[in-house]
Amino acid sequence: MDESIHDRGSFIVVAAVCSKADVQKQVVQGLLACGFDPSRDEFKSSMTMRDNPAARELRQRLQLILRHCKIALAVCPIAERAILATHLATLLSSVDLPPDTPISAIYLDEGMKRTNTEMPSGAVVTYGCDSRLVAGIQLADCAAHLAATMLLEELGIVSKTVPASTVYDGQDGEIELAWTLWASIRYALSGRTPVGEVDAYGFPEPLMNPFGLVVSDRCSEALKTAAERRLGTVWIGCIH
Repeated sequence: MDESIHDRGSFIVVAAVCSKADVQKQVVQGLLACGFDPSRDEFKSSMTMRDNPAARELRQRLQLILRHCKIALAVCPIAERAILATHLATLLSSVDLPPDTPISAIYLDEGMKRTNTEMPSGAVVTYGCDSRLVAGIQLADCAAHLAATMLLEELGIVSKTVPASTVYDGQDGEIELAWTLWASIRYALSGRTPVGEVDAYGFPEPLMNPFGLVVSDRCSEALKTAAERRLGTVWIGCIH
């Protein structure tokens, strides 16, 4: 678990990345492939990306790993920074896991204060983790930053575009960066329950509930609306 703090929007996004696979090994392999030393270096969303192809490649590799994970998100105002673990406990109690699939271990990044709120039953909770040693936290850093970028765009605080060819081969023009980020992890954000309308043949449209989403009551109305619009449902149908 890790957070992404954004003064411009006065909010924090906490990301919980869930996986059965050995993401520790995958992240270390990604670091090595990009020329980093895992014993010293780590991915940080605050890394300078401009004129830094190794950092950009590492971010892309982490996004590819995230596609095979599940991502749950909590959104709260900066004023609630001291109770992030409380929001996290609420989030983990509501994630859309299959029946009889317990959460066995929870790793929280340094800086997240302990909470008295009960975590999922049976889970071993480890606070104060060094993300170089628990490399999966670097995935959570990446996921939280991606989601925060989507919210900043939805709020109208940032507006960045990238060449459309980065998503659609051979297509001219530009496309919103936030949309490409969402598209890269939308399956990881998706839960198991269809929430769209049913067509004439009895099939629901491919609009799903989120795997996990908690929005603090203390968020501004604008932030609540942005979170609901961008993260409240997940389209897993065709986007081409």
